[in-house]
This record gives sequence, C-alpha cells and structure tokens, in this order.
Amino acid sequence: MLSRHAERFPTLSVGIKMKSLITKLKASGAPVLPFLETWEEFFEVDENGKSIDLEELTREGKYAGVRQSYNTGVKLRERYDHLVDLVDGTENSNKTFSIFSCSCSRVLRTAENFALGFFKEDELFANVRHVIIPDLAPQRGADTLTPVKACLRYRQDPEMGRDRGKIRSDQFKKVYLSRTADRLRGQYDYDFSVSDLWHMQELCGFEILATGNEESPWCGIFTQQEWEEFAYARDLLHYYRTGPGTPYSAVMGFLYLNATREVLEQGVNIDSAHDGDIVPLVGTIGLFPEDQPLPSTHVPDNRNWKLSSVVPMGGRVVFERVSCTSSIGSPSTWVRILVNDGVVPVPGCESETTSGGLCPLDVFIKIVDKKGEEVGHFDQVCGLKEGLGKRPSFLKQEDGNGSRQSSYIKLE
Repeated sequence: MLSRHAERFPTLSVGIKMKSLITKLKASGAPVLPFLETWEEFFEVDENGKSIDLEELTREGKYAGVRQSYNTGVKLRERYDHLVDLVDGTENSNKTFSIFSCSCSRVLRTAENFALGFFKEDELFANVRHVIIPDLAPQRGADTLTPVKACLRYRQDPEMGRDRGKIRSDQFKKVYLSRTADRLRGQYDYDFSVSDLWHMQELCGFEILATGNEESPWCGIFTQQEWEEFAYARDLLHYYRTGPGTPYSAVMGFLYLNATREVLEQGVNIDSAHDGDIVPLVGTIGLFPEDQPLPSTHVPDNRNWKLSSVVPMGGRVVFERVSCTSSIGSPSTWVRILVNDGVVPVPGCESETTSGGLCPLDVFIKIVDKKGEEVGHFDQVCGLKEGLGKRPSFLKQEDGNGSRQSSYIKLE
C-alpha cells in the first residue's frame, strides 16, 4: 500500500498567501466581504512567517487528520487481519513489521497514527518498526520514496518538468476566474484578482478540514460550475506536474511499481508519502487514462483523470496479492489494485482479468517488466551522478535478524 498523508492545514507558502489576502480584504475600509467582520481565522502565522499549524495534520473536528489516519489503520486491520501474525506467543519472538515513510512531518504523523490503529498494543511496541526515508537526500538517488525530488532533470526542465503543471493550471485559472471576477465585481464593488479568487476557493476547503464545520462562508461565494472548474484546475496541475502530462512521470512511477512487483512475490508493505509521489505510480500503470491530453481552455466532458478520486488527502493505492484454489484443486495467485477502496482493473490484463478485478500474478509481472523496458532507467532519464542508488533498496520486510535493524525507529 502506498498512502498519502491525512487531512492537513495549508502548506506554509499557501498559508502565508491566504493570510496576506485576508489582511488585505479586512484593511480595505469596510470589509469587502461582510462575513469578515466576525469570521475567525483557523490558523496562525506569526510576524516571522512561522506557524505551528501550517504543513501539519488537522487536529480537531470530524475531519481531523490525526483521527482519519488512525481510523484508516483500524479499517485496514479489519480487512487484512489474517495477514498479520507478529506475536507468536514465545518470549523471544523475532517477527517484525516495518512501515516506511518519507521524512516530512505530516507524513510521519500519518504513519504513526495509522500504526496506532492498525497494530495491537503488544505488536506495536515489540514488533513494529518505522523506517524513515529522507525526502531530500541527494546521495540516495533513486533509493527513495519521493522520486519527484530525486529526478534532477525533471526539477530543472522549464518546459516539460515540474513547472509544466503550474503553467497549464494557471492558464485555465485565468479562463474561469476572469469570468468569476467579472461576476463578483458588481456584487462586492471590488476588483478581485485571479490569485485572490483562487486562494478564496482554497480557504473554503481548508477551513472545513481544520474546523470540522459542515460549511465555510468562503464556499458560498462561488457557483457550482466554478467549483467544478476549481477541481479541474487541480486536475491539470497534477496531470502535467507528475502525471501522464510530463514525460518524466513514467520513470518516476516505475520505481515504486517495480518495487511493488517484487513485494507481491514475497509479502506485505505499507508506505506513506505525498500525492505527488503517488500520481506518477498511477500514471505509470495506466489507471484513469485519457484519450487526449487534458486541455487548458475548458473542462472536457467525461474525463477519467480526477484528482479527487485518485489522491484525496488520506488517499491510497493498494496492491493485493490474492491466493485462490480452483475447483480442480490447483492454487492460483492473483493481483488486484484498489484505489481508495475501489477495484480498478489492471491495464493490459483485461483479457485475463476475472469479474472481481483479479489479474494473474505472472501476467502482472510481465506487464511490469515490459513497462520497465519502455520507460528507461531512472538515473539516466533524470541525469543522476554515477554511484547513486538506482532503485529503492529498503522496501523489504525483515524477520528481526536483518542487517538493517539499527535503521528502524520504534514508534512511541
């Protein structure tokens, strides 16, 4: 399983922009938006641009990220309880289970709270290890959970790399938010910029996540169509930043896909990272395909690529290894992909797939191997220096006697 962190506050850069917008709107004589006279801010930023809230999981209300990640652990333990056998009743049990996460604080907290929900107390403190893989560790190369930060050419390419998503999303923002500005100008007697309106839309969702309220006054400013367009602008950002819209996506996603292939031949893994690290995996496999690249001029009808369905906060992609026995008694091993609990057929395995979305393991392995031939080598495509890691080396479960035992950090 590869999971995104749970519900969070805005990132620091976005939060500072929101704070600046709120200050500007409040300072324009009588508040531009009447509700600002009594509205309470849901995060704090001090005069030095620091905050105990921004970047972190939300802590209160029905959408608290700390609760969501714990509940996910409880839910998945119920589903996969038969796969976990850490405590064998002997005093010297050496069974262990490792959870891997990148080093970002909200991802770490998600992994910790997930573990509290997934594992029983005697398992958690005696047998579970949390392996932290640094987000920014140039010397690791491709030996990472965050390939988008390790691929140098992707980060430096101004046309086809990381900035491509923002460019395409910004193009569409100008299309629909310019119409919104015209609509609101007469209503509020204020000239909202495209940037103002975008951050106002973001405030709607983040306030609900942070407070647990059913609604936010920011939400009612916009029409249903404008919310659908907001969602599409987010789709564009990730489609062209880390998804099929950038040529670097496939090789970045293949790192985890290939590691998953090996795990499916051996055992179980739980890994926690960011949406930008999950999107390449989804794109590499070929889930939610589009016949044509997404346009930046309008919302296309019946698109498959919807970020809210792929990587919402707390979203996850699960690869299940399923063993069955046929009517004649011969065992078979299959692979099934679940995206946020929904079964998604394995692309390229349609002719072999059962009605339950099961793809034969040997067919899945051939599909992954062929994909590897198509995408190339991460170090070469990304322009890494010689001598750096060429693949994730850590995504393996140990029996308690492994040489990497000292790298594990016990959850407390």
